[in-house]
Amino acid sequence: MKSDQEFERLFHQEFKNISPNLIWQSEDGYEVFGHYQIQPSLPGYRVVCGITEVGTFSSTRTALSWCIADKNHDYNTAREILRTDNKLTALKNDIQTRAAIGDRSRDPGLREIILTKLESKIIQKKLLENQLNKYVNRAKYIQQRGFNNETARTGRSQPNTTSR
Repeated sequence: MKSDQEFERLFHQEFKNISPNLIWQSEDGYEVFGHYQIQPSLPGYRVVCGITEVGTFSSTRTALSWCIADKNHDYNTAREILRTDNKLTALKNDIQTRAAIGDRSRDPGLREIILTKLESKIIQKKLLENQLNKYVNRAKYIQQRGFNNETARTGRSQPNTTSR
């Protein structure tokens, strides 16, 4: 009986110490760093920080990247991840809708016009995907740097002085 209580106390103490670095799946979605929740919703994944809803992301990858950037106080990266992901989602929906209209059209001229206009949107979509990947990779770098500070520059804390 006493060993069970001791084990439980040690478990809670250790869990409390490592919870700021934990990402685990719960019944509602994902618990991230003991502070964020990523919950699946119909258009994507909703991120909640405390009681505040941050936004909806298209994938868990981008939602988790936002959480990593926010946790590490890289607010510019977090803001750009959210903005770029929302723009990309809107552009994908626009492309899908216009392509469906072109497919349903019986007029070959109208279909050709729609497909021609879609080419620039598809190029823009690819550019946004590349930009979002850069932000996600930046968040990965921040997370990895936080785990093992191997990427931090090492140097002297004292300036190099001479005897002259």
